[in-house]
Amino acid sequence: MRVIDWIAVLGALAWTPHLFVLIRNKLTKPRVRVLTDRTVEIGFTTYGPIANLRLAFAVENKDIVVSDLKLKIRHENGDAKVFAWKGITQQVGKMTMPDRNVMPFEKEQSVLAIKLSQRDIEERFIRFQESSYTDKQAEYVNCATKKMSYLKSEGKYEVYSFLREQEMVDLYDFNKHAFSWRPGKYTMTIEISSPVKFDILDEKREFSLSPLDVERLASNKDSLEEDYKRIVIGEISEDKKIIWNWVNPTLL
Repeated sequence: MRVIDWIAVLGALAWTPHLFVLIRNKLTKPRVRVLTDRTVEIGFTTYGPIANLRLAFAVENKDIVVSDLKLKIRHENGDAKVFAWKGITQQVGKMTMPDRNVMPFEKEQSVLAIKLSQRDIEERFIRFQESSYTDKQAEYVNCATKKMSYLKSEGKYEVYSFLREQEMVDLYDFNKHAFSWRPGKYTMTIEISSPVKFDILDEKREFSLSPLDVERLASNKDSLEEDYKRIVIGEISEDKKIIWNWVNPTLL
């Protein structure tokens, strides 16, 4: 064998460990398959536009930690909104009642991170709120809170008068104008973030809202001021609770 041939062989051998690492990483890269309920819960309240989804993840190759989870919901006209996770409810067991009915019991879980395991497929109910709404709402709430603190420091605070202050009126108006649901078809993409690289499968779904669905959701705007009143006054009795309208379109 000529010297040049030996050099070529040595060069190829030098690349072998690198190729082995590439192949190993490809074969062991986590794969996450998204499983969802047949419907998504769509709403609008003092928390703004809401999308609640029951879902689970099937994981292959290795466990993965999810550091962020979002829904990107795009209307057929091109308008897109990002919904960030705000709360997770996880089923932790079942209880058999005296009448032999089985009742699942659940716990609230932190939204800081969740671990997805290869061994189990755990169903979770995740509440999502529109990111741009929550960020902007905080500014209006902060203004109203400062006005409340000022009035209290001056000894001029009276709850029902405060509810008519301009800062509260601005908050009501902002909330009402944040209504963004429209009739038509929506594409929903489930976006997962993790410190490690992974592949995601079946992350897209579609659903449609009818004009009647949108009208039903829009009627919640009439309850916004009453709910803010409940929040400010602190009334939590059953007869003071707001009954919000929700719709549950089928996911395709």
